[in-house]
Amino acid sequence: MHHACESYNFHKLVVERIIMNAKTEKISEVVIRRLTDYLRCLKHAQDAGKKFMKSSEISSECGLNPSIIRKDLAHFGAYGVKGTGYKIDDLIENLHKILGLTKTREVVLIGAGNLGTAMIKYPGFRSVNFNFIAAFDTDEKKIGQLVGATEIYPMSALNDFIAKNKIEIVVLAVPSSETIGIVESLNSDNVKGVLNFTSEILPTRKNNMFIHNIDLAKELEVISFCMKNCLS
Repeated sequence: MHHACESYNFHKLVVERIIMNAKTEKISEVVIRRLTDYLRCLKHAQDAGKKFMKSSEISSECGLNPSIIRKDLAHFGAYGVKGTGYKIDDLIENLHKILGLTKTREVVLIGAGNLGTAMIKYPGFRSVNFNFIAAFDTDEKKIGQLVGATEIYPMSALNDFIAKNKIEIVVLAVPSSETIGIVESLNSDNVKGVLNFTSEILPTRKNNMFIHNIDLAKELEVISFCMKNCLS
């Protein structure tokens, strides 16, 4: 038993070093997106009571070639056992470390309209350790109201709230015309990530912040194209 514990601890140390080394490399966003897909597949299997999962099983759920899955996971030191597959609990733990999900990240929303309030209410964010602790809006009628347990504050309080609560992630759900001005006003000493749900396409890096653009209308355009050209 003593040797087994030493072997397990050594393996954990190796994996942690690989993860640290991977952080210094240029990992493509495509690979990161696939890791999040793997994590969801693994969690579904875990909820179903499974202990191991083969790359072929992950493939059937994610629609990716098993060799791509094995290559992605091996890059971060995760290797399955032939005939058995990956130990689900361990792989989920390692993916949480890789994706920075081991601690709760507090998030603020800017724009408490229909889309913004729907995001606050979406339970999927909390399940992966993202917690909306405040929302901000210019509509005085909304100030002081609650969306679930999240209070809406005036925009004038935004930067002080971010600094006081050490907020690193901001979600934008405002009219497109307001997007650039808001991003320019954010203090990049605090805010490191912006999730932009407006139709204004921002550069992926601005003022030392990483910005991810999600245009829902654009996603529907992609579906429209695929319906027309990919199903025949």
